[in-house]
Amino acid sequence: MKRVWLFFMLLFVLLSCDLWDRSFQRNPNLELLLKNDWDSFFNPVWSPDGRYIYYLRAHRDRLPTPATALGIGGDLWRINLETRETEFLLSGPFCSLAISHDGSLLALSYETGDRFPFEMEWEGGPLILVDTSGNILDTLPTSLPFILDVEFSSNDAKLYYYAYDTVYTGIPFGFYRINLDGSGEELVREEMDKNRAFFGLIQDTVVWIYKKCKLNPKKENTILFVAGDVILCCSELKIKDLGTQRVWVPDADPYGPPDDPSGFESAYWSPDGEELVISVGEVRGGDVIHVSTLELWILHNVLEGGTIR
Repeated sequence: MKRVWLFFMLLFVLLSCDLWDRSFQRNPNLELLLKNDWDSFFNPVWSPDGRYIYYLRAHRDRLPTPATALGIGGDLWRINLETRETEFLLSGPFCSLAISHDGSLLALSYETGDRFPFEMEWEGGPLILVDTSGNILDTLPTSLPFILDVEFSSNDAKLYYYAYDTVYTGIPFGFYRINLDGSGEELVREEMDKNRAFFGLIQDTVVWIYKKCKLNPKKENTILFVAGDVILCCSELKIKDLGTQRVWVPDADPYGPPDDPSGFESAYWSPDGEELVISVGEVRGGDVIHVSTLELWILHNVLEGGTIR
């Protein structure tokens, strides 16, 4: 009897050690930047001088904000990376945010829809220019009233954006560009499906196949993008070499292994192209699987760990 007891005790210890060894270990290169059970932090952009990260913050007065409620939009904030102090800049709600390459301007679009509290789908709204202190400089006149995403051109002389209307009046829905003074608006690419509205620019060419893709500032053939849908809890952060077509999945998930898709909303390169700021939420189970509040993390040494796809 004693030998049987010892056998089962030994088996329990071995199984426990095996399970422990296989348990998830968070990448030590991940650093938590912002987390709050009452807010979601999304669409971060890194200032070219490396001092600040600007971001949108969606919040509720009474209930925690799941990632699926981002359709309410967010206010404009920034965090000082040296002091870690956060600063409110401008009341929204906004659904998109971009920063100029010289770091002097921000472009945003208002979120005019009212899908609180269960929809992530953006409605969009007017396109505005803002300085880095949060002062509105201009509201640009666009042919179509609803702007869903915006980016600066490579020389900061123009804005690219996706525009549409609630009804079709003969003006094509799609990607446009406009001078910063509001002149010279022109259609770049017609696209009627607004589900393809979120885009990136590669050498001033609109690329919508990758949601919010970002070109590495130091490696011009390397892009960063989120694949999948944060609503469905199956999004992945990926890095692609446009020359070799190799796809790298960085070890960037604070709550699960790299091959287990999680709730990534967006990410952005640091000025030196060696780090990422990431908006991601933990996937939670229950009656309905969902992504919880979105947090901001910094991934140092991007290419340490991860997998090749």
